[in-house]
Amino acid sequence: MTAFIERLCAAVAATDGGDGAMRALIGRAIADTVAVAAAGWDEPVTQAAITAYAGTGPRSWAGTTMESAEAAVMINAIAAHALDFDDVYLDSATHPSAVIIPAVLALDAVPAPGALISAIAAGLIAARAVAGYVGRSHYGRGFHGTSTIGAFSAAAAAGRLAGLNELRQRHAFGLAASLSGGLQANFSTMAKPCHAGFAASAGLRAVRLAAAGVTAADDIFRPGGYADLYGGGGETLTDSMFELRADEVAVKLFPCCFAASRLVGIALDARRSLGPIFGADDVRLRMAVPAGSLHVLRYPSPTDGLQAKFSAPFTVCAALLDGPLLIPHFDDAQVHRADILACMARLEIVEDQGQQSQGDIAFGTVVLDVIQPGGTARFTRGAIPGSAADPASPEAVRTKAQGCLDAFAARFGTGFPIAAKLGGMDEVAHWLTGSDGCVS
Repeated sequence: MTAFIERLCAAVAATDGGDGAMRALIGRAIADTVAVAAAGWDEPVTQAAITAYAGTGPRSWAGTTMESAEAAVMINAIAAHALDFDDVYLDSATHPSAVIIPAVLALDAVPAPGALISAIAAGLIAARAVAGYVGRSHYGRGFHGTSTIGAFSAAAAAGRLAGLNELRQRHAFGLAASLSGGLQANFSTMAKPCHAGFAASAGLRAVRLAAAGVTAADDIFRPGGYADLYGGGGETLTDSMFELRADEVAVKLFPCCFAASRLVGIALDARRSLGPIFGADDVRLRMAVPAGSLHVLRYPSPTDGLQAKFSAPFTVCAALLDGPLLIPHFDDAQVHRADILACMARLEIVEDQGQQSQGDIAFGTVVLDVIQPGGTARFTRGAIPGSAADPASPEAVRTKAQGCLDAFAARFGTGFPIAAKLGGMDEVAHWLTGSDGCVS
């Protein structure tokens, strides 16, 4: 038996959600995830998935009846990741909350606050631990951690909520490993948000089977197991690998790939300093980024809104021209805007070979030179907006959440049911309303 599986199961069983500050951050994750799911409910991928799995069984977060509990979990997770507006945990290379929270939060059976927070904490611990043990080569080989590592985090969270004993939790991890999959090659397609749905429902399925007595490898991380096949072999164990670090979960402030967020941030820095000058033909732009940090931003000339979420030139120029990026910036029509296309033609993005990121999107600094006839203004940025190094304010979280909930209400004519159910949970209400009170 490896020390890793023993320590992982012990950490999952022991966590109580941490101190007040950590519990508040988990509450933030719940509020943020529910809000982005509300905004993502009308997205084509969510509606298509609802059509595929509609039924007369358990209800989704929006109240629609699905064919099964797993289907409801999958739909909730797809909606939460549909806009690429959900939170990010770089230590695990995942979008954690879009997977973990749907696996443990059902509209018709909201757990007690303490149980819910402890379960989510268990999922975050597993995400960090499994990603750390499998190693960075996992993502480098083209796997999408939200879907692969996410299956383990969902199994940890659902297993903790279900009260699995250690042996059955190990079996749940073994089952989750066989359900784990997801490739970066599917980025910029509807399959990407489905990855979150696959992982959330896989984690729940693994726990339900293990609870019923279905066995699996009691150590899926032993030699020849998951770490060897999906990564570079088991990494050296450290105490920090098993810590609860909800403070490292970053809130997305823009509905696009997180690798673009720092680029958007420096574009907004320049706009705040220089004003709305970036539509002028005599303003040229040169951006230097750490080498290897933009590998997932694969579309220099996007042809639709999904590709635009993974385009460095588009996101930078849209922010320079318009300010903070909003959900409508990624409508298909936006990629044909003449002003954005003209700005993109005046933007040069180069890789700084003196900063070798090894694929780490938070590594080093980005430099933006704004070149005008009268001189050049230089801007630098190291921190990603919304990350622990440049955290989102409570006001920013509430503004984002309210906008997302309003989008659901405008489309469907009612409040988002799961948000109302959570309105009495202090840790969540704080981030939605700024006080401890009901959310309508």
